[in-house]
Amino acid sequence: MNINEINSLDLEQILTKTYLLKSIKKTEKSIWVISPFRPNESTPSFHISKIYKYDIWFDHGNGLGGKNIDFFIYYLKTDVKGVLKYFKENSFSFQKQNDFQFKKNQIKNEYKILKLKEISSFPLVQYLEERKLPLEIVNRYCKEIHYKLNQKTYYAIAFPNNENGYEIRNKYVKMCLVKKDISLIKNNQNQLKIFESWSDFISYLFLFPTDEFLYDFLILNSIALLRKNIELINKYQTIQSYFDHDDAGESATKFLKNELKTKVKDNSSFYKNYKDLNEYLIFEK
Repeated sequence: MNINEINSLDLEQILTKTYLLKSIKKTEKSIWVISPFRPNESTPSFHISKIYKYDIWFDHGNGLGGKNIDFFIYYLKTDVKGVLKYFKENSFSFQKQNDFQFKKNQIKNEYKILKLKEISSFPLVQYLEERKLPLEIVNRYCKEIHYKLNQKTYYAIAFPNNENGYEIRNKYVKMCLVKKDISLIKNNQNQLKIFESWSDFISYLFLFPTDEFLYDFLILNSIALLRKNIELINKYQTIQSYFDHDDAGESATKFLKNELKTKVKDNSSFYKNYKDLNEYLIFEK
């Protein structure tokens, strides 16, 4: 089973068969369940959207989201290869979603970017305000994207990556459009700062504005992309990491230090009481 086949599975069915699904609040296009990441929570905070070609999930308790492959990367604390191995070893027989049985020549037309512009739509500005992300800084690195997906039109904040793809965010959606990849922001420096997400990167620039052009910045957009880019990272003389305070972030920090030794410095201690840099910004500033 490959990545596209895994993403084509019905996530609700996967969670039901693996006993991870509890307390359903269900409509035709939306499902709310108790988060598999926090099985003891009392109010469902894990949302599955059925309006896209693939199921898109978002966990409001930890800010994670994506397609099925992303869920298993986070849940199993592994990478893409680990997820593929997991599905190979566990003979899942879930039905693919019948509503979206596209032929290969149809898949090319499943989305269309309508326009990119400066962020100005009120819901997006409000979303940034809730996360304490200054609009002035965000507009330097992100755009407001309007796009059509499966014949429906949406808009969101778009953060570009190195493969001309976009990390798409608004209050309800966390996904990647076009192709998943890292975002490397070059200032012709030999020192690199690494972040998991663009929101942590923007948070850092707000907290330390004088650093904006003193370093190169690598935003992974998925912790699973760290290993793939270790050669690029190793080209820098010094590397400073700002990963999440969770198992995946700690594992990533340990991996970096094992691979690149003294070149790596973990700079996450100043937000040690929070999950990530953006959460620190929200509650401390």
